[in-house]
Amino acid sequence: MKLAPFGAVAAAILFIIAGCSSGDITNPNQIVFPADSVSYARQVAPYFALTCTTSGCHDGSANTAGGVDLTTWIGVRAINVLTPRDTTTSQLVLVMKGKTQHSWPFSANENQREGITRWVFEGAQNN
Repeated sequence: MKLAPFGAVAAAILFIIAGCSSGDITNPNQIVFPADSVSYARQVAPYFALTCTTSGCHDGSANTAGGVDLTTWIGVRAINVLTPRDTTTSQLVLVMKGKTQHSWPFSANENQREGITRWVFEGAQNN
């Protein structure tokens, strides 16, 4: 029986170990919004995916809650729940800050509420 060279075995072990440690975000508390330059791809979309787009909520289905689709940037912008740079009348900001009724409780800490507000203030870019 022939043994694999040490380098091949070491590479296989490293590959297995790297595969076991996932950088996937699975909890909204893992999402930390920066004070500025908020990214749709890095903060906003993952937050929506974990808290807002579960089945029966804002998932883009035919029965999506309130007709609000938060599964894509186009969906967020198409429904007119936000006016870029306007944090005083944008429905998304008002809901996040608890100033407008939302039909179901959702999880948002202060950093996430301020982060979504900052993203709208910065123009709600697809970045």
